[in-house]
Amino acid sequence: MTFFFPFGFVNSSHRRAAFTLVELLVVIAIIGILIALLLPAVQAAREAARRMSCSNNMKQIGLALVNYEAAIGCYPPGRMSCDGVNSGGCAGLAGYQRPGTSGFVMLLPYLELMEIYDFFAPFEKGAISPCVGPGDVSDGTTSGWKTDKIAAGLKMRPSVFVCPSDIAEPLYGSSATGSYALCSGSYGPSYGIGMKVKYENDGVFMYLDYFKLRDITDGLSHTIFAGEASRGDQRETVNCWTVGSRHLHSLRTTNNPINTAPDEGILLNLYGYVCNGAFRSEHPGGAMFAFGDGHVEFLDEGMDMRTYRALSTRAGGETEQIIDQ
Repeated sequence: MTFFFPFGFVNSSHRRAAFTLVELLVVIAIIGILIALLLPAVQAAREAARRMSCSNNMKQIGLALVNYEAAIGCYPPGRMSCDGVNSGGCAGLAGYQRPGTSGFVMLLPYLELMEIYDFFAPFEKGAISPCVGPGDVSDGTTSGWKTDKIAAGLKMRPSVFVCPSDIAEPLYGSSATGSYALCSGSYGPSYGIGMKVKYENDGVFMYLDYFKLRDITDGLSHTIFAGEASRGDQRETVNCWTVGSRHLHSLRTTNNPINTAPDEGILLNLYGYVCNGAFRSEHPGGAMFAFGDGHVEFLDEGMDMRTYRALSTRAGGETEQIIDQ
């Protein structure tokens, strides 16, 4: 018997499966939700990796300071000499004897970066930004300090001085930026820009002067040596790793809380622009710090200010109960 099907009839077993528009939109919506749920986790994982790398950098800096002290018998100054002051240990120094070279430059041989150190040595003209002398009157001794070799060195940006989370541009003017700074102590913008901040601070790193292991009577494990100082490409937070300067570059204080925004906290007007000299990172909730014994800690930005400032002093006489609370 022969069967005839009406015109247009199609066997359902051969019908082609396909998404309807509604089904497609539902699938896209589900994928979007999954991405939205996963993205924070991915970002958190990436930040954790960056933070670990940043911690490793600080660990290397901390150990370099330990090895420097073991080899030289003291820690490097935060800034290798004076500015225009002509009293105390700065009296009578010629212009080339007043370099703005940071303590980080002196650590280069202890970070296996001798090839970069050689761009600045033998420091015949002060190496980096020498002051022209007392009263800013040139004595003719700093002429030509920025040789082609030094200029090339200033543009170098060793990875150990750069936190992966820091979004700063590589250069500020013609000098490489950095993500870390040495700790001068607790005397910051509240004390202006004078002797108290530069030469009489209560931390380990400041202008000209240097300290020995025996001077750290608060204990190495309770004394901050260095911390993060991000956004070095901005004027109010400028940080060129080769330069030592109060409240800016590679010298900071605990006068303001961790991660204080550039236009907040205790501010100081420095020749037309403001700064707060705070340690600052791009990590959520705090920043990395290297201590005198070489260990690294992440300190919470909301920590008690009395404790924070106590950790920055070399001989404050604070009790362990205050520091460890």
